[in-house]
Amino acid sequence: MRNLIKRNTPTIALMFLTELTEKVDGKSYYEFFTHKGKILLRGDSTVSLAMAYYRYLKDYCNINLSWCGNTRVVIDQAPLPDEKVSEIIEQENRVYFNHRAFSYDAAFWDWERWEREIDFMAMNGVTMPLSLVGSEAVWYYTLLDFKYTKEEALQFLSGPSFWSWQLSNNLDSYLALTDPDYIDARLALGQKIIGRQNELGMTPILSGYFGHAPRISLAMLKKVRVRRNPSWNNFALTYQIDPNDPYFQKFGQAFLEKQLRLLGANNYYTCDPLYDNFNFPKGETYYRSLGRAISKLFEAFDKDSVLVMQGDRVNETFVKSIPKERLLILDLDGKAHKAYDNYWGYDFILGTRNNIGGHTGLHGDISALAQNPFMQLKGQLPNLKGSGFFPESFGNNPLFFDLALEVFSHSKAIDLDDWLKNYSLRRYGSQETCLNEALELLAQSCYSPDNASPEHGSVVCARPSTDLKHAAIGDSLDLRYDNKLLFEAAELMLEAKKIDSEGYVFDVRDLTRQVLSNYAGQLYQEAMSAYEDKDAQNFEITINAFLRLVTDMDELMQTDSQRTLSSLLKQARESALSDQDKQNFEVNVLTQLTIWGPMSEPIMYDTAWREWGGLLGTYYMLRWREFFYMLAQNFKGYRRVSTVTRKQYYGRNDYRGKGFYKNLERFEKNWISTCRPEAPSQDNPLKLSAKLLDKYRFKIMGY
Repeated sequence: MRNLIKRNTPTIALMFLTELTEKVDGKSYYEFFTHKGKILLRGDSTVSLAMAYYRYLKDYCNINLSWCGNTRVVIDQAPLPDEKVSEIIEQENRVYFNHRAFSYDAAFWDWERWEREIDFMAMNGVTMPLSLVGSEAVWYYTLLDFKYTKEEALQFLSGPSFWSWQLSNNLDSYLALTDPDYIDARLALGQKIIGRQNELGMTPILSGYFGHAPRISLAMLKKVRVRRNPSWNNFALTYQIDPNDPYFQKFGQAFLEKQLRLLGANNYYTCDPLYDNFNFPKGETYYRSLGRAISKLFEAFDKDSVLVMQGDRVNETFVKSIPKERLLILDLDGKAHKAYDNYWGYDFILGTRNNIGGHTGLHGDISALAQNPFMQLKGQLPNLKGSGFFPESFGNNPLFFDLALEVFSHSKAIDLDDWLKNYSLRRYGSQETCLNEALELLAQSCYSPDNASPEHGSVVCARPSTDLKHAAIGDSLDLRYDNKLLFEAAELMLEAKKIDSEGYVFDVRDLTRQVLSNYAGQLYQEAMSAYEDKDAQNFEITINAFLRLVTDMDELMQTDSQRTLSSLLKQARESALSDQDKQNFEVNVLTQLTIWGPMSEPIMYDTAWREWGGLLGTYYMLRWREFFYMLAQNFKGYRRVSTVTRKQYYGRNDYRGKGFYKNLERFEKNWISTCRPEAPSQDNPLKLSAKLLDKYRFKIMGY
């Protein structure tokens, strides 16, 4: 704990005393108060002490620690508390990190970034972090023990941007690894991560095994019963060892023992054989056999093992084949337990997710979050064992994230009006009226109950069509609040005079981006109406306005060094050790952000859309330019052109369905191989935001 304090607040580190005590009535707790001229932090564990430390920083030093600006604590004084602050923690388990975030956001984090993340976890009360870094090495060395060659083992392991989906049996060998030294580097990083989590008293959740087998097993293991899993979203078939085959236990035991030697163990293991790819044989026999085989494997390896399963898509027969004391279910978005009879009495964690795919759209219901859903359900459901926070990426929606992490371990509902005023002081260092009014407008617009779910998509980032309904799978392009409210909020933010905060700069730029993105949706509708009405003048005016708008958005986002395509590609290159992997990791990133995959017939295109600098200008804007050019070429035709395809996947067009899309495919795949985005700009984001709001004021506000 002393080291955590020194890492985060070195100038005031000597002002803190720490004391470990017993739990209170079997529950974790923390408190802090003035003692002999210093600040005494007291709690039942290191995590509880870290929570006391961060609570002090928030309450007495007005600190907001975030991944969206304000990424470090800046402080040189430690005022003494004028009263004792205590908190009993009702959430027995506090789980953190989404499987997908390891590929969408954390794929290329180095130790410095992970070290800050782990401290952030502790300060926010995380007791059970998902820890998958180093799992590549467990698979690699297990395969070597079974006489696979280095090349065969590497070829099985998908690249960093897709590894998370291989760990849940969706795919394998996609944009695969090429360098054994990278495997060892990931292992060393994973060991440091887990070591630090253990040091802080956390219980990491490690990767489990549930039957996935390399394709080459078919040739090598002729006597082993291996079945083909159905294709997941057009990816190549994957293979599963039959749960009744002895080799299931043999390989699984070897995998878990290898992981124990390389990364250690803390009794908790992931278990998601059916998470996305749910098209297994009809009937209940297979699900029951699979559940029993997995239970047998883990019980033989670790008698105290607990399987941890994502709970938004579960099979009742599979769940009930596992003893209740050996399973913990994660309700990722806090809603699925209702559809599954509260998980039939199995222990579960009530989660908050909010973010899908790394999308940058502002959204979420903060009023519902402030009511503290965990405490609302705690008395009703004895199998509710804790809370969880499961975003798929971390660089967006800072207000929602801050509130979600406060509720994460809070025992009461939160007064949202008071919280917003306090948030203004912590995030911006000011409580000017204009800032408080701006945050109130956010609560009425992008963070209102109407904008909770489905997630609001981006027309700018959607693959162009004459009839758009979704940008990514499952989102909605319907704007469910008045964009004028967001515009007013952005202008109010710019009125602030007493500001010295990275978070302020981030938020002004981000609000401006969202205002412009929302307006792009309006321009799209106007352009398509002009096209249908054969109004050539309005069509030309509107499409040119749309393209200029996207260019303006790109210029604005190029001022954010953390959210540009150039900066992400730089991270990818720096995490690779060989020239071949440098190129491979760039392709990983560019593929994930665009067509997603598979290369031949992608269904999940634009699943990871982001309104980032470099991506807006070199990819999304050019796609729309080609689309509008195609419509203009056909403008005088008797019939209106439609790009809507006969086949629809998840309510979206077939990727290669019509002539225009075949041309667009060539552009997209050529872009992946030739993209060279510009470095972030040095322009002033506040001045640029003010300029753009002034430019679009009449179009959006009418004055």
